[in-house]
Amino acid sequence: MAVDAAEFRSALGCFASGVTVITAVDDQGAERGMTASAFTSVSLNPPLVLVCVQRDNGMDRLLQRVGAFAVNMLGQDQVGLSNRFAGYGDAPADRLDDLVVDRAPHSGAAWLPGALALLDCTIHQVVESGDHRVYIGQVMATRSPADRADLQPLLYVGGAYRAAGPRL
Repeated sequence: MAVDAAEFRSALGCFASGVTVITAVDDQGAERGMTASAFTSVSLNPPLVLVCVQRDNGMDRLLQRVGAFAVNMLGQDQVGLSNRFAGYGDAPADRLDDLVVDRAPHSGAAWLPGALALLDCTIHQVVESGDHRVYIGQVMATRSPADRADLQPLLYVGGAYRAAGPRL
């Protein structure tokens, strides 16, 4: 029996996820960013993460060429950045054009200002899966806060942005 697509999407919407922006740049300066909530850790040794990217979109084509990407984990005050890289609102056509960014040391991809944590990855493996490609990245560098007691991550659940509640 086939699963109804709308019911499947509704069920998945009950799972809260953090919001990231994935960025990549090639040696010609072509650069992209995309909002992704389909991101997770895979392994501590070696340090691996994964992100799911829809096949044949601009980010997928760029990742196929460059073999590296950066992960920007957004805070709850960065809804605007999430929307910008998801293609909502009045973002410039080149979504990175007016931002002052740091550069990840290995990939050269954009590390966005104010992100809670940053990862610099080389592509370790690509898995074809349904209408997406799963990019497994080996983490080559990180930047994160020393004090994690008051983190305020941006969450996405039920089709809306949410904030994390108090520590339990």
